[in-house]
Amino acid sequence: MTDFKAIFGRKIKFLTSDLTAGSATEGEVFYSDTDSEFKVGITVDAWASGGNIGTDRGFIAGAGIQTAAVGAGGYTHPGNAKVGNCEEYDGSSWTEVNNINTARRSAAGTGLQTAALAIGGRGPTGPPNDVAIVESYDGTDWTEVADLDNARRNLAAVGTQTAALAFGGATETGYTESWDGSSWTEVADLNTARGELGAAGTQTAAVAFGGAPYLGVSEEWNGSAWAEGNDLNTARNRLGSAGTSQTAGLGFMGKTSPPAAFSVATESYDGTAWHARPNAATARGYVAGCGTLAAALAFGGWNEQAVATEEFTGVATLKTVTDS
Repeated sequence: MTDFKAIFGRKIKFLTSDLTAGSATEGEVFYSDTDSEFKVGITVDAWASGGNIGTDRGFIAGAGIQTAAVGAGGYTHPGNAKVGNCEEYDGSSWTEVNNINTARRSAAGTGLQTAALAIGGRGPTGPPNDVAIVESYDGTDWTEVADLDNARRNLAAVGTQTAALAFGGATETGYTESWDGSSWTEVADLNTARGELGAAGTQTAAVAFGGAPYLGVSEEWNGSAWAEGNDLNTARNRLGSAGTSQTAGLGFMGKTSPPAAFSVATESYDGTAWHARPNAATARGYVAGCGTLAAALAFGGWNEQAVATEEFTGVATLKTVTDS
């Protein structure tokens, strides 16, 4: 007779007291001697509305966590103006703070609210007007630091203010550059050159996904090279993303084709495959994202609800196993 361990690769634990929701992992089964019941750890995901951003815009560089985020630059809607506006989120509302020095849209953001980077983008003049400008934020002021090697917009970035990775960009480039806190170094390119993509992870372990034109392609970075992984379930570009781990990424919203339409689709990545999560409330593209798989933030974007902020939360809980 085949037992549970032979099928699932792990034993059912016998515990005198319950695991907590925080300590149980997704799919972990145990027997509670206290309740005389089998229980399993599950995650319940949901989107909820947050406070609207102050300036209606998309193409924002986002950084931080769900309760302490920063959004810089962007493209106003209506008005179609590249701006330097910067706002901070405290978990419920946005506050206007000091602008970035170079007004621009389509920059990549990464880091924390008090230690962020705004990387590249499309500047206020041109053509050509893709910029290599990089600015560093200390929670009060923006300071220009060393430029990218390759000017571009609609790129993605992961990592911290002192150890970041920037990759992809329009017009469909595969450039990947590594940041050590003082300079950029070009490293191996993406296998599929693209802009308008999502990203999660760190400087040495990242995942890049989606992108123009309407791609589902997903690639993993191991610190020296990119390798193709499993595709998104919903191919798209202009999507938002969050996640500080290669094995816990989140992609949301964006634009699909055919027919070209803004999406509410949300997917998570576990390091191997993409899984459908609850849909967002507002379909939009060029949305900014930050945070983690457990607590992410989506804000701004490009449609009639571009001021909206949504909070994604993955709540761990325990469920009693029944035969129904």
